[in-house]
Amino acid sequence: MIPLSPSLALVCVLSIWTIGLAAACGDGQDEVDGRCCDLCPPGKFMTEFCSKQRQTVCKPCKEGYFSDHYNMFDRCEKCRSCQHEYAEKCTLTANANCSCLPGFLCSNNVCSKCEENKCVSGEKLMKTAGPRRPDGLIEYSYRCAPSSPDNSYFDRKEGTSMFSPGTHRDGSDSVHSVLYISFVLVSLTLLVFLSYVCIKTLRKHKAYKQPTELLALSNIGSDFHLSKEESGHELRMQDETKNSNSLDLLQLEKVSTCYCSAALEQGT
Repeated sequence: MIPLSPSLALVCVLSIWTIGLAAACGDGQDEVDGRCCDLCPPGKFMTEFCSKQRQTVCKPCKEGYFSDHYNMFDRCEKCRSCQHEYAEKCTLTANANCSCLPGFLCSNNVCSKCEENKCVSGEKLMKTAGPRRPDGLIEYSYRCAPSSPDNSYFDRKEGTSMFSPGTHRDGSDSVHSVLYISFVLVSLTLLVFLSYVCIKTLRKHKAYKQPTELLALSNIGSDFHLSKEESGHELRMQDETKNSNSLDLLQLEKVSTCYCSAALEQGT
C-alpha cells in the first residue's frame, strides 16, 4: 500500500466529514453553521437564516419578481421584459417567455429583444451565437446569404426556414427576370414599330387611291353615250346654231356693203 502524506490524509478526512454532514440534511435543506436549515421554496426568498430557536424565515416574492427553485437567496429575481410579445407572463415561480412578431428574429436565446429579418426569398438566414454571459444570456447575430443548392430558403414573413422541392432559388432567378423583362420590352418596341409602318402604308394607299377614283369618274363620263334621240336633238341644235351664225354673217356683210356704197356716193 502506498503511504499517504499528512496533508492529503487531512483533505480526505475533511471531505468525508463534509459529505457525511451534507448527507445528514434532508431534501430541501442545506447545512449552515453545522445546522440543517430549510431552503426557501420556489416563489419565496429568505429574510432570516435559521437558528437554534427557529428555521429559515422566507417571504413571497413581490410582483414583477420570481424564484423558480429552492434557495437561500435574500431576494427574488426580476421578471424578464419582452420587447414585442409575451408568450407566457411572469409568475412568482416562473420567468416570462418572450416571442417576436412575424418578420422579426430573436436577438438572444430568450427573445427579450427582436430585430427585423432582412432576408428575402432566395436568400438563406445565417445565425451566429455569441458566448454565454454570466447571467446565461446568449446574443445572436444574423446575416443573409444566397440560397444553398439543397433548395432551402428562409421565408421572411414567417421567420422560419422553408423547403421547396424541385425549385432552385439562387441568383439565377434575377437573371431570368432580367431576360424576361428585356424580351417584353423588345416585343413591345417591335409591335409599336410595325403599327407605325402599317398606319403610314395605309395613309399612302388612301392618298394614291383618291386621284385614281377621280380619273375613273372622268373616264366613266367620257364613256357615257347618249341615246339616238338625244344625239339627234343635239345635232339639230348644232345645225341651227351654225345656220344662225351664217345668217348673222350674211346680214353683217350686207350692212357693211350698203355703208360702203353710201360713203362712196357722198364722196363723189
